[in-house]
Amino acid sequence: MNFRYKLMQFMSGRYGADALFYVLFSLSAVLAFVNIFIRSLILQIIVYLIMLVAVLRVFSRNFPARQRENIIVLSVINKIRSIRGLRRQRKADYTHIYKKCPYCKATLRLPRKKGKHTTVCPRCGKSFTVRVFR
Repeated sequence: MNFRYKLMQFMSGRYGADALFYVLFSLSAVLAFVNIFIRSLILQIIVYLIMLVAVLRVFSRNFPARQRENIIVLSVINKIRSIRGLRRQRKADYTHIYKKCPYCKATLRLPRKKGKHTTVCPRCGKSFTVRVFR
């Protein structure tokens, strides 16, 4: 039997790599790179512990626990991606500006017209002034 078949047999019934594995392994790689310049024994031990946790998760047979952990990480990753996408979308919008209402903190999409303007918040109904510079 070849090595690949034996490896497939060994990994059968084990959890395998997921998003949390990649996050942990990337974090350990970044910390290892930082430790090249800092040269701290404590940081090196932390890097080894993070790598060990990542590898032990790959070989785990406790699927429900690993899936719960992965779902939490995926929800955080999706929040970060949606915030990044929203910022990118707002940056690409050249005809409008986005301001927060000082009273209710609602984000308002206002036309981009240079000068000082008075606007009314549709959520709370209060008016406030907005200055547009470009």
